[in-house]
Amino acid sequence: MPITTTAFTLAQKLRTGELKITQALDACYAAIEAGGQANFAALCREQAYARAAEIQARLDAGDVRSPLAGVPVAVDDLICTKGIATCAGSKALEGFVPPYDAAVIEKINAADMILIGKTRVSEFGMTNAVDGAAAAIAAGEAPIALGSDTGGALRRSAARHGLFALRPTYGAVSRFGLVAYVSSMDQIGPIARSAADCAALFAIIKGKDERDSMSADAPKAPLACEGGQRQRFAEALTQGGVLAQGRVLPMPNLDYALPAFEVLAAAEASSNLARFDGIKYGHASEKAKNLRESYVLSRSEGFGPEAKRSVLLGNLVLSAGQYEQYYVQAMRARRLVRQALLEALATCDALSACAEDPSSLVTPSLAGLPALALPDGTQRIGRAFGEAALLAAGDYKM
Repeated sequence: MPITTTAFTLAQKLRTGELKITQALDACYAAIEAGGQANFAALCREQAYARAAEIQARLDAGDVRSPLAGVPVAVDDLICTKGIATCAGSKALEGFVPPYDAAVIEKINAADMILIGKTRVSEFGMTNAVDGAAAAIAAGEAPIALGSDTGGALRRSAARHGLFALRPTYGAVSRFGLVAYVSSMDQIGPIARSAADCAALFAIIKGKDERDSMSADAPKAPLACEGGQRQRFAEALTQGGVLAQGRVLPMPNLDYALPAFEVLAAAEASSNLARFDGIKYGHASEKAKNLRESYVLSRSEGFGPEAKRSVLLGNLVLSAGQYEQYYVQAMRARRLVRQALLEALATCDALSACAEDPSSLVTPSLAGLPALALPDGTQRIGRAFGEAALLAAGDYKM
């Protein structure tokens, strides 16, 4: 039977002995096979059952290392996993097997969660076209997952499948071991059936990591709001403003969000993808006859249409003749967007917006603010390191 309970419910059954870890894994892999492995790029069945035996022994002895101990978890194919292929949805990284684990993988291992496989992603996570992690949870193939959110792909896929997904504050979760797309906006977050599940997994993966210079320890706060605070939200409007505590706050600067994101994303992608040259790693063309052809053909064959478009656009906006006109202006627009959100959040605990509208999705990414996608297709945008309030509000809506 597919797993249709929350990760918390499953963890409780594992702790009480009502269910064995191997039974949970059997259910996950049976559902994955029934779906033709459509949502997974790679499975790690042998490793999962080996870890299950170790963790089951600890649970039986009363050694519970986290609230989600023994729970199967999927991670998307942008997150490096030692000994398990990480291809980032691209032929450019086809067959790449990392020699190390990402920081979040180290943390879920320490929490005695069990990695079952890598969910499919669009190439380098550039588009919202692939719902691998969300589709896997919706199909009962995994109770919870970790995904990458840059321009809102994780939140949009959660909204499509009636799930919760948290994009943490930029820096709240280490990016070490995450295949970079837009380094100034990439973040790893949980996706699950409940806000409580997201809160539990976020608590496991958050925290400062010396290997990521942008990571930081979030201020300690309870995962629940006091009194009536959880109901103090603002509702985003479609005409360039937000409704905050009965007052309309004009926010015309949000009109710049999507074009600014497109320019900055392309610029950073062109830099990040330059490392995939087929020499140190990545796809190497067999047709190349010299070094120049090796660079050109390896990238031409390895990158898909979206990656090529980003590289070309990024090179353009960073070129000497266009830098001031495009990149610098996009950075200015980014600052205006962040300022507008911070001013709005000074009057309320969070803003409400559509979780499927591209402009609304990229807004918290540009501002570095946390956002929680809800099953009703909306998202809540909160203050920096205000995940606790967002998650409590998500729980309130259930």
